[in-house]
Amino acid sequence: MRGEQRRSELLRATIGVIERDGVAGVSHRAVASAADVSVASITYHFATLDDLLIAALSWAADDLAVELHGRGSELGAQPADELARLIEDSLIRRRERTLALYELYLYAARRPELRSAAGAWLEPLTEIARAFTADPQKARLLVAALDGLLMQALIGARDVNRADFAALLEVLR
Repeated sequence: MRGEQRRSELLRATIGVIERDGVAGVSHRAVASAADVSVASITYHFATLDDLLIAALSWAADDLAVELHGRGSELGAQPADELARLIEDSLIRRRERTLALYELYLYAARRPELRSAAGAWLEPLTEIARAFTADPQKARLLVAALDGLLMQALIGARDVNRADFAALLEVLR
């Protein structure tokens, strides 16, 4: 029990380092400093940096899945507004976490062992998309479009607004 609690603290600290410095800033020393523990404590739980990053991505994906679970069934009469609220939450209230997740997500593109954890992140989003369409292909495409919108908004390439979501949902009809 104590070991699992320590492991969660270390993963939370790892996500904090990624939020602040990106994946490139993650080292055993940086995470140890953020968690206020010794480097030996980190390497006891995560022998390699890859082990730490794989666990962080899996943990972050699980955390997001728990947060998003059931959001699709909660969508009301104004689905574009609800979708906009969800995206705004990701861009404003949880911007750093969203950046960290995308850093890990992109890191998984180069690391095959991370791909299943990155793919797990898509499941709760696809569940939400299923609230807008019964067609599985359209649900996956909605998630892909939302990913693109989020990424463009995160890098400041464009503002995302409710009209974008309304137009996107209209395409699904």
